[in-house]
Amino acid sequence: MARTQKITQYQVNQWKNTLEQMLEEGNFRQDGRPLSPAGITERKREIAMLRGLNALRVGQVVDLDTVQPIDEHPEKC
Repeated sequence: MARTQKITQYQVNQWKNTLEQMLEEGNFRQDGRPLSPAGITERKREIAMLRGLNALRVGQVVDLDTVQPIDEHPEKC
């Protein structure tokens, strides 16, 4: 049985705000110093993850292990 959660408006707002902040900062830390090459790689990974999360909608049910939407009403064959 997959662990599931229904997406809330709060989560969507947090993901959007975090993504916007990361895109604004670019390859720099919050204090203005440049990120290391490893830090840049990690930032790109986090931005990709947040872009995926931002594709989710409020009220949508997701599998917490894969962060993939779950069809609540699978069509019957």
